[in-house]
Amino acid sequence: MDPAQQPIGSSMASSGGDTELWRTTLSRVIPMIYGMFVRRGIHPSLAEELTQKSVFDAYRGRTEFDPSRGQVDAWIVGIARNNLALEMRKRKNSQAMQPDLMRHLAALDTAVLPDEALECDEMRILIRRAMSDLQDNERQVLHLRYLEDRTVPEIARQLKITDKAVHSLLYRAKISLRDKQIQLQPLLREERRP
Repeated sequence: MDPAQQPIGSSMASSGGDTELWRTTLSRVIPMIYGMFVRRGIHPSLAEELTQKSVFDAYRGRTEFDPSRGQVDAWIVGIARNNLALEMRKRKNSQAMQPDLMRHLAALDTAVLPDEALECDEMRILIRRAMSDLQDNERQVLHLRYLEDRTVPEIARQLKITDKAVHSLLYRAKISLRDKQIQLQPLLREERRP
């Protein structure tokens, strides 16, 4: 008889069991129970967690396995079914409160939180101050590109320079803006302190 199909008896229930026997059994059972979870509509990442939980539960309960009641594969699949039933119960119970929860989560996703609003205000002030400290041509090219959403060829035509010169000016302007922000950030924090 093929060792992969060999029934596992009391050696599975012994303290450690035969390591190779466990490995062979699990190599058959894991894909089976993972597939069972996925076919029931469980997300693959949760199916992996439930599969892992089922294997750990089986290993922890190995001393309770009774070979006279059936094969170990069926026993592990039974543990997996119990874990699936628990997960489905959890889902059913959470669906009762889910509409309220979903409404609150949607509000959190769309509403600006106080910390975020404060951070946006600080960033807006910082960028305005840094922009005002830039050279006129740097400020103009950043404004055209990022605030008016102009393309490089459009900017080149307006400023009467080449596309390559626009790219170069944008590059230098972004570096200057970053450097100004780094310079101004500590000053802004000190001004905002109560």
